[in-house]
Amino acid sequence: MNRNELSPSNPSPNKRDDDAQQAEANRRSAEHSRAVAERSRADAETRRDRAERKRTVSETSRQTAEEDRAVAEEQRRSAEELRRAAKKTQAAADDLRAAAEEAKSVLDEAKQAQ
Repeated sequence: MNRNELSPSNPSPNKRDDDAQQAEANRRSAEHSRAVAERSRADAETRRDRAERKRTVSETSRQTAEEDRAVAEEQRRSAEELRRAAKKTQAAADDLRAAAEEAKSVLDEAKQAQ
């Protein structure tokens, strides 16, 4: 071989093969890195989707619980109103019973006075 064939500007065939193998190894490594990064992005997107679904379910559950609480509060108010009305009815019935007893007593006294 002459001096030009071995100069750095004209590498030996083994050096070219080594460079080609290194370039191929670098290409495969880069492709692998891209595949790993894509898989990581896909996994992150899956986790984001799952978290969003979980948040949506949680929000729906919270809204349902709030609606149930509002219904329970309305039922409590209605029950309280019914309780007050029942108390008033009971008081009116007691007053009516007392008036009836008083009327009977007056009637009995009037009969005895005759």
